[in-house]
Amino acid sequence: MNEPITVLVVDDSPFVCRLLTAHLQSAPGLQVVGTAHDGAQALERTRQLRPQVVTLDVDMPGTDGLQVLEAIMQRTPTPVLLVSGVGRRAASATMQALERGAVDFIPKFTPGATTNPQLWRQDFIDKVRLAARIKVVRSLPQPLHRPTAAGAPRPRRDPGGVVVVGASTGGPSALRELLGGLSADFASAVIVVQHMPASFTRVLAEQLDRQLPLAVKEAEHGERVLPRRVLVAPGGYHLLIGPNGHVELVQGPKIGGHCPSIDATMQSAAEVYGARSRGVVLTGMGSDGALGLAAIRARGGETFAQSAATCVVNGMPQQAVDRGVVDWVAAPGEIARLLERCGRMASVVDRRPET
Repeated sequence: MNEPITVLVVDDSPFVCRLLTAHLQSAPGLQVVGTAHDGAQALERTRQLRPQVVTLDVDMPGTDGLQVLEAIMQRTPTPVLLVSGVGRRAASATMQALERGAVDFIPKFTPGATTNPQLWRQDFIDKVRLAARIKVVRSLPQPLHRPTAAGAPRPRRDPGGVVVVGASTGGPSALRELLGGLSADFASAVIVVQHMPASFTRVLAEQLDRQLPLAVKEAEHGERVLPRRVLVAPGGYHLLIGPNGHVELVQGPKIGGHCPSIDATMQSAAEVYGARSRGVVLTGMGSDGALGLAAIRARGGETFAQSAATCVVNGMPQQAVDRGVVDWVAAPGEIARLLERCGRMASVVDRRPET
């Protein structure tokens, strides 16, 4: 019989600790080995108990969650799942924590919200299980390689068009690496689809805008998709590109469990831009993005996936590679360099599906 996944629950509210503990203890294969109500307790019990996962409230008195996280990463590196508030201040702290090594987050369940409490409970359990599988010490970026044999050189594509980048668990750090490798005069428009709730995507866009050479903003309905600008799909909306190159935000049902959907945005990009569309799938769990890359590739566009060694979770990139719809596999920084190079080279080595 497999040993249970051990968890330390950290929250300044004893009630929340009891509630989260009850959720975890109700699931097979999970064991709460302790709780902590402040930063000092969290650090000491992480050192003593050596849990496989720590669930951490970002907003705590005294030593706050960010300081606790940094100390855990330095002293006893452990996968940390953030249990975050939903306000703007909490969202900002969550983005900072993801930069500093937290593997994922889940917004706190709020009584009276539209979220089904049972669905929230299951999502929380699933994220804890996933966190236990994540190695918090990252590998060094791997060199660029092709997943399969290359074909003949093809003429240079129009360096304009659009690049759609999809990401989920571990995405903020990967996005920062990839987008930070693009120059301020990058000729294509960029659309980012990050699996994230509505209150977090605007904060993500604002933080990226402060850190990157390209202008970044959360997308608005009706605005144009323009070169040298990054638009972030808002949480709770599917971002589609209309025939006239304008953003269409659709508040429809989840697609494959996600809203925004990477597949939906990539498919619309392929329809409007054809061979001038490019797609990138970064770290994340599941298969969102594989169908989108297939659509881009079928229309003559190039496709990229993050390398397994640099992913927090290799689910989405691996699904795309397994389906044979990826032209290039690389670390995020290498993908950025290839995107830049493809816009300048007289020709690129590429592979198309066999017919």
